[in-house]
Amino acid sequence: MTYEFISRNNNSCLIVIFAGWSTDTSFYAHINHPGWDILVVSGYSDLNFPEETLESYSTIALFAWSMGVYAASQCFPFERASVAVAINGTEQPVDNSYGIPENIFFGTADNLNERNLTKFRRRMAGDAFKDIADKFSSSSIADLKTQLYFIGQHSKANKSRGNSRWHRVYVSKSDMIFPADSQKAAWQQHQSQPQIVEIDAPHYVDLFPIIKTLLPLHNAVGKRFKKALPTYNDTASPQNLIAAHLIDMATTHVNYHNPFNRILEIGPGTGFLTRRFVDKFRPHSIDFIELYEQEPFNLVPEENYFVADAEEWTEENAHNNCRRYDAIISASTIQWFVNIGKFFRNAATLLNPGGMLICSTFLPGNLGELQGVNPYGLIYHSAKELRDLISDSFSLLAIEEEKIVAKFDSSRATLEHLIKTGVGGTSRSSLPIGELLQRLPTQLTYTPLYILAIKK
Repeated sequence: MTYEFISRNNNSCLIVIFAGWSTDTSFYAHINHPGWDILVVSGYSDLNFPEETLESYSTIALFAWSMGVYAASQCFPFERASVAVAINGTEQPVDNSYGIPENIFFGTADNLNERNLTKFRRRMAGDAFKDIADKFSSSSIADLKTQLYFIGQHSKANKSRGNSRWHRVYVSKSDMIFPADSQKAAWQQHQSQPQIVEIDAPHYVDLFPIIKTLLPLHNAVGKRFKKALPTYNDTASPQNLIAAHLIDMATTHVNYHNPFNRILEIGPGTGFLTRRFVDKFRPHSIDFIELYEQEPFNLVPEENYFVADAEEWTEENAHNNCRRYDAIISASTIQWFVNIGKFFRNAATLLNPGGMLICSTFLPGNLGELQGVNPYGLIYHSAKELRDLISDSFSLLAIEEEKIVAKFDSSRATLEHLIKTGVGGTSRSSLPIGELLQRLPTQLTYTPLYILAIKK
């Protein structure tokens, strides 16, 4: 096994790519994501992953493709990954039901030569082969054979370790290496119950668009939401309902003898939650964190505005121990966070004893109707996972799930809703407008999760 950084700038966030067989660092050299270091693991003649490489990183995202899925399942410390994504591979890579049929796998290894390797790569890449032909590993045939035999023998002798935790898997409908039906069968019985997303692609899938969408850059998200501000109030009725429900829950559970004097709000937007909270609880001071400059609300005696990535801001201020709040509030925002567990820990540090976290996020299935238009949407954590993450620092007062269905007169009206609310963040469909309108649904399902918790 080899590992090499293709980007290393002393960031606190790390992308780890477990490469497909016969690819190495050069195959992924075009991937560059600001704010993230990038490590590529390849060459599976052993599975000795250097976990010490991860020690300096607080947030890690794992992307594994093809044989890299098996390699990662055997040696990567999944408890360190905030996001784990598998693409066109399984944890049983040599298996007649859940991977590559055994006779095909070992036949490929036995008969590997330059000619057959090129044929394999053409089948793997489909129409994209001509664009990536010069990016494959230059390893010798002997070395590539060694890797195949190692994977085949290792996977037959070793079952899954049982501690892998994948959030999403992508399965290509036209995969000519790992049969799509075998992939789906393998993942449907996996203990982590990942979201399975089918895509129209061959076995080869460029990881860069997936990474850019699942790890959105805050400045790009901010630009899109800022652009939607003039139309947001008139079109974001689901978000308005979510803010109202969150305040109703807080009203039921809050002890008025412990007043909210100093508040932190994350992602106030146009103020759906802000105005309701002020009307109900009358705080003296609110600090606002937003991705763009905004006009003052002028609702409380003291207002402070910070243009920042809220994940980074809460981390820095928790570390410096320089602010203390009676409550942290947020509606329809924290689903954008990559490391939600770290946010919960930082939020607890920023709160006074007995301080409250009042927030909403979204569950898997949110905007599920859009999967056919753009399969690279955000990853939403399950209610169980969120409960586990928050319980280290908070005691739950209430947690509620809901479904809100927004119906539209036409697919064009759906598109206008997405544009005018900024919903979707940096996600963009590559479809022509005509085909996009044919595929867009006339309803969207929002799946909010409401959380009220008190600092332990």
